Amino acid sequence: MRPVPMRAIVPILVLLLGGPSTSAGASGAPRQPAPWDPGRGVLIDGATVVTMDDHHTVIPHGRILVRNDRIVAVWSGPQTPEGVTIGDARVINAGPQDLLFPGLINLHSHPDDNFLPAWLPPSSHAIPAQAKAGTDPYANRYQWGGSSATAPPELRRLVANPRNVLASNLGLGLHGEMVKYAEVAALLGGETAIQGASADPESDGVLIRNIDNNAFDTRMAPPLVAPIAYFAGAGLTNLVHALKNGQYDAWMLHLAEGVPDAHRRVGDSVSSRAEFTTLTSKGLLSDTTVIIHGTALERSDFAQMRAAPTIRTDGVGDGRGAKLVWSPLSNLLLYGETTNVYDALAEGVLVSLGTDWTPSGSRTLLHELKVADIALRDGRVLGDSREEFPAFAVDGQHGYPRQLAEEALDRALVDMVTRNPALTLRWYDKVGSIEAGKVADLLLIHRPPRSPALGLPQTVYRGLIDATERDIELVLVGGDPLVGDVDLTSSLKPGDYEVVPSTAGGFQKAVDVTTTAPVPEGSETLAQLTAELRLGLWALGGDNPPPGGGPGPPTNTYSYLKAHVAGGAVAGLTDPVFGQLLAANVGALPDGSLNLERVQLNPLFQADDDFLAHLLNADIDPESGLLADPTPPYALYPANLNHVGPFGNPFLGPSSASRQAATG
Repeated sequence: MRPVPMRAIVPILVLLLGGPSTSAGASGAPRQPAPWDPGRGVLIDGATVVTMDDHHTVIPHGRILVRNDRIVAVWSGPQTPEGVTIGDARVINAGPQDLLFPGLINLHSHPDDNFLPAWLPPSSHAIPAQAKAGTDPYANRYQWGGSSATAPPELRRLVANPRNVLASNLGLGLHGEMVKYAEVAALLGGETAIQGASADPESDGVLIRNIDNNAFDTRMAPPLVAPIAYFAGAGLTNLVHALKNGQYDAWMLHLAEGVPDAHRRVGDSVSSRAEFTTLTSKGLLSDTTVIIHGTALERSDFAQMRAAPTIRTDGVGDGRGAKLVWSPLSNLLLYGETTNVYDALAEGVLVSLGTDWTPSGSRTLLHELKVADIALRDGRVLGDSREEFPAFAVDGQHGYPRQLAEEALDRALVDMVTRNPALTLRWYDKVGSIEAGKVADLLLIHRPPRSPALGLPQTVYRGLIDATERDIELVLVGGDPLVGDVDLTSSLKPGDYEVVPSTAGGFQKAVDVTTTAPVPEGSETLAQLTAELRLGLWALGGDNPPPGGGPGPPTNTYSYLKAHVAGGAVAGLTDPVFGQLLAANVGALPDGSLNLERVQLNPLFQADDDFLAHLLNADIDPESGLLADPTPPYALYPANLNHVGPFGNPFLGPSSASRQAATG
């Protein structure tokens, strides 16, 4: 249960900490929300409709009627389809420069962590037993994300400890706020479904769809994050039994997250690719298997994935083999390389994009699309692998044939955030394309005025790849407008939204996070939950934080945490005893300081994240050798820039698309 005293001070915190503003009436008094009438519906009139259906149909001057949670009809021109009545549906007047897409589906994320800023892999983290010197990239996920005894203290201090202190009911009990904050950022980037959130009645089914938590049904198997080698016993037996009996449509797992065997250092005995053999030996490679990352996999492994049969005893399957989820930014920042997706595509593997987590990945799929665009087009990332895929090959191509190849690649990228994830989850009868009868998860954007990627055709797909949060006009989840331009949202939901400004970007959007459904904290506003998260992260610095950040002195005290963790149950402890309790949970550094420090809340908009921009640009202060960011979210330390390879930094490439990916 969340401590009551925090609620009493939230209005003050909103003013002090600069939380998102809530709209009010002319008198200044809070407005009473007007009910949204889903039965009345909306008509989106005039947009270019990018259906992402089986034929990739694009409808100019399209008209989409949405009523309740469904798409009633899709057509072009003034003539309404037979049997369709527009009635008093609210009309959204769009134009040909407005593009309507299916809502974006994020097949790999960690919303529990996505309130945290980027984490810098420390150059001090040497692992002699695996031939890692410290100043080199990680070779596998167990090097940085293993046990607390082997993981770098910076990771625990800046990621694990903040998450655990804020989320746990023995901590501040803010898990629901953490997930909703991450989901707001996802909505602002056009996402309507996300994977990876822990179940929580405060957030499940409130904003975007939590894929693992019965978004449509109970046919998603619990995902596996732990090593496949340790997956055994009753857990393994029960999963295989359930899969054979057709209980699940998809099972997602982290697998082969590390460098290919050929790139392992001399003396490194850990093969990430070997996990694929372990998976098959346990009888778990089937058409329900969804491999997250797969960075160490080779083309023959992808061929096995595509050929994976159904595991069901009744023989029912989708015929698409095992699937892949790709998170290029996280791969590049941790390992300096990413999955050879061209090999996967060449073997016919269904590939989707996922953002991973904000400590090493993208905030939204809009940003991850730009990173994936660079990875697939910049030879410094995947070399000349593009030329192995005839439909995408451009060497020696000019004029119209080259334009076709570029358009095919753009279309494949948009497939990865719409159709492909829906097919992967076997949700394509519900979402993933714009077709009558499907659920109205929709994204309306304004096409950027020109493509920043030099020399690429102005396709509708390019419009989405180049778009930023500024271009988001409306996001519908089940027909409910949850994010949009302020004037548009105010016309659809007068009085039932908050305004979220982007300080650096110079724009603002409206968002509706409250609900009348009987869920815990359903009336909690974005301003309130933002203030609580900021205060919780601020309190990690204790009463005497160093002026420049970093862990406090061994004598530091933590008055706010002592008064509020565990619902105030430990408020009566002395400071030394409470310090010992904290140390048992967060760890202590060699000088006796607790492994905690004040951390800034990750901004909701990419445009406001100057820290990530400096990281991707590899901006280093020549005097200090540290990241050249004037307002870092925590105390800086010597860190690796793993994405800068021997041929340079792909985020500083010749095209302005690369620069946009770095800056948002």
